[in-house]
Amino acid sequence: TGAHSGKEQDGSDQHPFVPNLVHRVAEPDDYVLFKLDIDSPDVERDMIESILQDPEPRITELVWEHHISGNYLMTEHWGPPETLDQASLRDSYDCFLRLRQKGIRAHSWV
Repeated sequence: TGAHSGKEQDGSDQHPFVPNLVHRVAEPDDYVLFKLDIDSPDVERDMIESILQDPEPRITELVWEHHISGNYLMTEHWGPPETLDQASLRDSYDCFLRLRQKGIRAHSWV
């Protein structure tokens, strides 16, 4: 594994932007399970947005621990609200719905 780029435009061979790497190495019929838990809301959000914008995503199934400030069950475990994604629980559900509408089996966990 190793270091990765947090932004699509900053990706390189040595520090790839993971959604682009998956798109490059996975074949259309491959089963690709993508687990996203970097604990950096900006990096995670950029990756999810890239996947959502991809007209032909190669990800079959996605598992993501979306660290949102609106999750009252996990706030004490995830740290101060200012370090979390400021999305609401509804925003998070909408994001997972959009992923599923693209044909990606998207799952959340806490």
